[in-house]
Amino acid sequence: MPSLAEDQSRFIACLQKGPAHFPDDMFAEDRARALLGLKAHANTISHARLVALENAFPKLHEHMGHDRFHNLSRDYVEQDHILTCDLNMIAAGFADFLTGRKCDGTETDLARVEWAWIESYHAAEADPMALGDIATLDEASLLGFAIEAHPAMRLIDLTGALSPQLAELGPNTPHALLVARPEAQVLFHPLTGTEYDIARKITDITTLGNLLDAALELSDETSAMQHIVTLIEAGVLTRSRG
Repeated sequence: MPSLAEDQSRFIACLQKGPAHFPDDMFAEDRARALLGLKAHANTISHARLVALENAFPKLHEHMGHDRFHNLSRDYVEQDHILTCDLNMIAAGFADFLTGRKCDGTETDLARVEWAWIESYHAAEADPMALGDIATLDEASLLGFAIEAHPAMRLIDLTGALSPQLAELGPNTPHALLVARPEAQVLFHPLTGTEYDIARKITDITTLGNLLDAALELSDETSAMQHIVTLIEAGVLTRSRG
């Protein structure tokens, strides 16, 4: 007699791979009735996956149009590794999938932006560093001020024109976008190439002095500190907990 684990594996295989994997000895009803019930259950799960993608990418759904988005979504969720994926993480690989399907940069960027929004929203809480935290420090204390990246910070290096669904960010396409959640609200910040390069270094930096050195390597002395102020005001730095 099969174990519970074996029965569960056979049941899951039937749901994922169809009638060819039907476990004949598992159900009391005849094959036709059991398959009918399993089909209804599988359709419900498939629908839930598609709805999860729509909920994760509302702007991309609007940008692409329902039919095209739905067709791509169906191809995506029918991949073997997605069939076993938790609904909370099912959207994580969608941008890479779109790249593989030769979608343009505007579409793949928008998918990455919306997934970054979700990641930022669910990231751990941390008190953002404020300019007031360092306003009265002497030079040595300022340079030695211990920092780390806020856990909600995400960076997206844009590869195409900005989607009309992100029109609130302005008429021109920035080099990159910074996603931040210093408080309750997730916010987008357009970045120049230099600001993006400095922001990328935050995860490997331990003090404000290190960050200033990095900024000086990437920009001139006049603008280096202003770039750091921009990042502080965006809420992507927090005082180190280490």
